[in-house]
Amino acid sequence: MSIGKNIKKLRELHNLSQKELAEIAGVSDKAVSTWENNIKDPRMGAIQKIADHFGILKSDIIEDKMDVLSKKPHAPKNIEGNSVKMPLLGSIAAGLPLDMAPIQEWVNVPVEVAERYPNAFLVTVNGDSMNKLIPPNVLALIDPTQEVRNGDVAAVAVNGYDATLKRFFKFQNGITLEPESFNPKHKTQYYDAKTQEHTPIHIKGKLVWYMPPLDIKF
Repeated sequence: MSIGKNIKKLRELHNLSQKELAEIAGVSDKAVSTWENNIKDPRMGAIQKIADHFGILKSDIIEDKMDVLSKKPHAPKNIEGNSVKMPLLGSIAAGLPLDMAPIQEWVNVPVEVAERYPNAFLVTVNGDSMNKLIPPNVLALIDPTQEVRNGDVAAVAVNGYDATLKRFFKFQNGITLEPESFNPKHKTQYYDAKTQEHTPIHIKGKLVWYMPPLDIKF
């Protein structure tokens, strides 16, 4: 699906006219028409304004993700006080891998954090395999646009469906996922090139920040 068709589908999903969408994007309604008819592609600045307005990623508009977006709740448009709402996707394992979940809710995050990582999402950390760094049950902020380098803590998908939070190392012949835990049962996981042929490893994003949930128990 083209960018123009994605924009049209998003506009129709929210029952907006081309003029109303143009006001959101900061362009003329004629410009929106040229996008939807694949005459011209929008500038990245206009795409960012549309994405920010609807609480989605630029890649959701650029890539073929409109079918997924139509099933997701959308972030509130307003910023209250010194916080911005960011999507909570569900749980991520800090032990055994768990399924990455769809958006559960939108959580208030300090505006300075949200502005620094506008494309990031939150996940709840389950398990204790990273408890030297990250307590269980906190909300971890994962940025899929940040480069993950050796030694960074990252959300990593195993088998294409599961995700786990570990310290990531990539070597010539394989990938290592290392726990940092006071619990000795957690062991380093190593996936060589042959193993990855039937157990693919995909980086979902870099851990950039975390915070306790409002209902945390002390």
